[in-house]
Amino acid sequence: MGFCEAEVWQELLLPRDLEEVEMGVKILVENASILTMSTKEDLFIDRGYIFINNGVIESVGRGETPIDLEPPDLVINGKGKLVIPGMIALYSRPSLLPLRGIAKRGVEEPSIYSTLTNNDLYLLSTLSLAGLAMRGITTILSTDRLVEPVVRASESVGIRVIAAPCLEDPGDLDSWAREISSSAKKWHRRGESLALITGSICSRRAVREGLENLVPSDMPLVVYRDACMDLKIPRILAIDPPPECNIPRDSSVYTELSMDRWEPGAGYGIGANPSWSLYPHFIIARARGYSPLDILGSATIWAAAKVSMESGVIGPGRPGDIVILDLTQPPWWVPEKILNENLAADIAISSIPRIEAVIVGGEIIVDDGGLLTVGMDLFSKAYNKISEILGRI
Repeated sequence: MGFCEAEVWQELLLPRDLEEVEMGVKILVENASILTMSTKEDLFIDRGYIFINNGVIESVGRGETPIDLEPPDLVINGKGKLVIPGMIALYSRPSLLPLRGIAKRGVEEPSIYSTLTNNDLYLLSTLSLAGLAMRGITTILSTDRLVEPVVRASESVGIRVIAAPCLEDPGDLDSWAREISSSAKKWHRRGESLALITGSICSRRAVREGLENLVPSDMPLVVYRDACMDLKIPRILAIDPPPECNIPRDSSVYTELSMDRWEPGAGYGIGANPSWSLYPHFIIARARGYSPLDILGSATIWAAAKVSMESGVIGPGRPGDIVILDLTQPPWWVPEKILNENLAADIAISSIPRIEAVIVGGEIIVDDGGLLTVGMDLFSKAYNKISEILGRI
């Protein structure tokens, strides 16, 4: 699938109108280069503006800002900047990401979890989500076993989370179903909530008929690796599926462990990647000869379609989830006159430009390269907890 063939995806991206909620100030980004990732409007704007009102992109266009826009509360000068949609990672374990590499010590995951309280999981998840936000990721799918800690972490950091608690032991089916049901009632598409809820099957032995009926009807059931072998359902999101499952790329997600099977249109997931980012995935895809637009599209517009989200595109009516890259520093200083969509996408996936700002739902969570939403006190608690865990091993 090439990016220019993506028009067929467009109808999947807007399953419902965005709720009108008070989410942040009125933000105007002007004089910026904008890679919208839109398949219907301008894909690339060499110099233009973005107006975000109540968390939603109200207006995007070329040239000068229209004089009839509402007065903004904040104006961001975009000269020398490239704006892209916020990126989406469709697999991660936020509470375990800070402990990556611990398995090499022979410690099994269940034994780690058995020693952690909900507040411990919240601290570790907050540390993970903060790192992801500072790398331009505005939405993460989490398969951690409990929903509340990662939702609390998303609220603290300010990025969106798709919580998909993991079912591994078939004996835990009832408690797993209750976790999904109660969480969906509390957070799924509720008001200002940054969370979506579904469920994940992390073991082939946990597969049963009717599992898809236990998750919200507008969300796919997430299945990990060979669990897809015994599932023949239409609403599925397969993580690192083996070739034998014959999962189409629009329902597939690959972590850094399986990028040799990735194709444009499939999503990206973060496993034990020490960089807490999608850039290693981009490097592999680029080395395999895929176009920068296809690579970035798989982290934005196509990723959003997989989970019925409206983000992934910079356009009117979309969530105000954007990343602003600084192009004023070498080696990516590029005159506006020669910047185009292909070069802009190549820059965006290179990991070299400094991330100037990250905005999610109209809230600025990263500014001047620094995180605004979480302070060092919380990070210190998380670091102390990690030291305590490592000290017991």
